Amino acid sequence: MMMDWIMTLLSLLGTLVFVTLNALIFAIVYVKVMGNSFGKANFKASKAKNDDIRFADVLGVDEAKLEAKEVVDFLRHADALEKIGAKVPKGILLVGPPGTGKTLLAKAIANEAGVPFFSLSGSDFNEVFIGVGASRIRKLYAEARKHKTAIVFIDEIDALARARNASPYGQENATTLNAFLVELDGFGREGTIITIGATNLEDSLDQALLRPGRFDRKIHVGLPSLEGRKAILEHYARRVKTEPTVDLDALARATPMMSGADLANVVNESSIMAVRAGRKRLKMADFTKAIERIGIGQIQQKTISERERRLIAYHEAGHAVVDYFSVSPKKLHKVSIIPTGKSALGYTWSVHTEDRHLTSREEFIAEIAALYGGRLAEEMVFGSNAVTGGASSDLKRIAKIAEAMVWDLGYAPGFPGAYRDLAVSEATRRELDEAVGLLMEEGRAVARTLLAQHEPQLQALAQALLEHEVLDGEQLERLLHGGAIFLPRRSASDAIDAA
Repeated sequence: MMMDWIMTLLSLLGTLVFVTLNALIFAIVYVKVMGNSFGKANFKASKAKNDDIRFADVLGVDEAKLEAKEVVDFLRHADALEKIGAKVPKGILLVGPPGTGKTLLAKAIANEAGVPFFSLSGSDFNEVFIGVGASRIRKLYAEARKHKTAIVFIDEIDALARARNASPYGQENATTLNAFLVELDGFGREGTIITIGATNLEDSLDQALLRPGRFDRKIHVGLPSLEGRKAILEHYARRVKTEPTVDLDALARATPMMSGADLANVVNESSIMAVRAGRKRLKMADFTKAIERIGIGQIQQKTISERERRLIAYHEAGHAVVDYFSVSPKKLHKVSIIPTGKSALGYTWSVHTEDRHLTSREEFIAEIAALYGGRLAEEMVFGSNAVTGGASSDLKRIAKIAEAMVWDLGYAPGFPGAYRDLAVSEATRRELDEAVGLLMEEGRAVARTLLAQHEPQLQALAQALLEHEVLDGEQLERLLHGGAIFLPRRSASDAIDAA
């Protein structure tokens, strides 16, 4: 009996020790984590680290700068606006692709207005413990309200304000977001605080954040225009030494979908290539190679049989011939049969001669035709049984273009478009798919006709590619007009150096 009491007592003591140790460990962790989270978050105004960025330093986004200047006027004349009864916008949402200069624009607003600038990322408010993020939000705005006027900038705001029903963070995220919404409303609080949020995922934001009275204004910070790209290239090119032959106009035309960060990377990559080549000045070829490396991939040394080289040459020649002789608004910039690091065995590079915002049905068909040109050239020269899978990416792009023409743009007879978000019957879906197939066949027919009409140019271009491996726009222009390109024969290594 005594033994049973002893065993029971030991069991109770063991349980007590276990519970006490766990409580002690939890208390230590809680104090450390919560203490650090609440007490050591750096919410000091970061004006000293703001690099004195001004509107003149933000290039390629002129429309966004015009709207941003209005924000500066609000901050400069906040007292006058209050006297007349107008309200200063509480929130500004900067929306646009990565690398377009949203953070630079926010810094420029703060510097131009001469107000303190508090900068944090949305992920700084995501924590495991419920209440930590909300406390950080309150501390941030309490710090900002020590100043009469200030800007709070939250980069990647989607990490903080993602739609609550789609958030992976659960209750903690909802609690933090609610605290953020309360601070945005600013009931009974002194001072003019403008919150600027930046995101490239606007659709993921909680709708409560976007209602009037919180984020009152949205500024789209898009990709730079042709003139914008030239200005950005000029800005970064001033920091390096270039040859007089470097044509920034041509480089701007060759980079239509690049952001400001991409263009800065182009200049940096070009500088690295010049240094590796032992030169003190950048050549046009350095910039071209940098654009190719960023957009297409690093040139790879791959062993390719002579038969495959011929297939690749005719494939790329087919793309180029159809593109050149169709109504495409693009201009051939370069054709290569040198493999790249993104699994492409060759490529045809066309660029717009001007910025385009609208595309006609005829131009869409021309794009489909140019994509079909590679596969049809293989069939024409080697026979339908000898074609390869090299056109798989072309065929996927063709299907996407034709599908968008029918489902979104209404280019099919009898279908007004805008079907993408509608629930349609199986019968209607079949009709839409048939319309997509008809557009694809229309583009295929255009490509087949152009290749038959210009077979001599196809043969000449393929042979030139087999000999030289890389042809630029000027050489392609001369060759496709029946002239000679006047280049000596060179080896594959020479072609790689010149690519």
